[in-house]
Amino acid sequence: MSSILTRSIQLLLSVSILVVVHELGHFIIAQLFKVRVERFFLFFDPWFSIFKKKIGNTTYGVGWLPLGGYVKISGMIMDNNKENQSEYPIKDWEFRSKSAIKRLLIISGGILFNILLSVLIFTFLLFKYGETYLPTKNVKYGIEVDSLGEKIGLKNGDKILFVNEKYVPYFNDIPKSILLGNSITIDRMGNIIKLPLNNKKKKILFDRKELNFFIQPRVPPIINYVIKNSEAEKYGLRNNDEILAINSEFILFSDQLKDLLSKYKNENILISINRNGKLIQKKFFLNPKGILGVYLKKFIDLDQIFLFEKNNYSFFESIPHGIEKSWNVLKNQVLFLKNIFHIETKAYKQIGSFFSIAKEFPSKWNWDIFWTLTGTLSIWLAFLNLFPIPSLDGGYLLFIMIEMITKKKINDKIIERWTIYGFLTISLIMIFIIIWDILKVFFY
Repeated sequence: MSSILTRSIQLLLSVSILVVVHELGHFIIAQLFKVRVERFFLFFDPWFSIFKKKIGNTTYGVGWLPLGGYVKISGMIMDNNKENQSEYPIKDWEFRSKSAIKRLLIISGGILFNILLSVLIFTFLLFKYGETYLPTKNVKYGIEVDSLGEKIGLKNGDKILFVNEKYVPYFNDIPKSILLGNSITIDRMGNIIKLPLNNKKKKILFDRKELNFFIQPRVPPIINYVIKNSEAEKYGLRNNDEILAINSEFILFSDQLKDLLSKYKNENILISINRNGKLIQKKFFLNPKGILGVYLKKFIDLDQIFLFEKNNYSFFESIPHGIEKSWNVLKNQVLFLKNIFHIETKAYKQIGSFFSIAKEFPSKWNWDIFWTLTGTLSIWLAFLNLFPIPSLDGGYLLFIMIEMITKKKINDKIIERWTIYGFLTISLIMIFIIIWDILKVFFY
């Protein structure tokens, strides 16, 4: 229960930051052009609000419905109660009194501020933590694959040479490149093989509950830690023991250990281990599930075996890398979106609402992950708001650009009508996604 609460609080805080920054973009540029902002709200407030206070011409508040937020800008849409526009003269502090380019900038403010927030977050993270990568050339034992990796044609020990006929310099980027690519070129025991990635194979990868890694670097079987009260603790296995053999069968890699444990379920076995350079053997009864009761080290824990690259940046060096990071995050999300429209891939199953986003946050508070996800959501929010759908920023931008091209202002009633249609459409899509997210828990 505590993990659900922690994830929910992180999501709420992240969304609050994104909404406030987005609306602040509209607000600041509107104020810059001396346009009056009547309301500035975090979350929506139908019927009532949790808090509100009027300062100057603007009422600031917090609504009760945490699905976004809004600013109400004076004169964005003509008051339809007035039959004759002359009865409602244009004021110089209204949105509609400003030139098309100023209105365009006011509407673009939210998008620009979300882009800026994403860049600032990634710039700060790079400045504080730097970047740690595992170069592909340093994955010297090849890869270990799960059942999904095997289904698309990969095998334990394969060395990945190219994805989409391009060399991927860092192993961290290979799983993502495979998800979005069309082919993998591998070295399998000296044989060069090209595996095609058609929609049928991508369906295997996308058609699952979580987009976790299906490949990782192959590693030797070294115990990370022994689970308390487990069989491994009972028979005296220790952290950092390297498992060398079971019975007379030698083991070099973790995947081989998993295969042998499956083979010797419910039997007495002899385990040979390397403990600080000493060979130790222990008799062991393996339970019917074939579980030792240990967690093995992952590649990230084995920096004495794998040579990682760490890039540290000064503050000014972090800025262009922060921009690049935001761009790469957006580019990958757009490529994933493209796969969603290929029904055969079943990538649409990975679409989720706030419930799915909440699961991406860690069960224990981690500021590094929190800000990384917030930066990712910020650039994604900026992109989504560019869609030319009425009620989104992109819809208003479309109307203004049509006006700039035709030199004629679109009737306010038409804009209002299409804005309502756009709002209803987006609301229905959101409701559908939320229902879909809930159904996935029970049927997917």
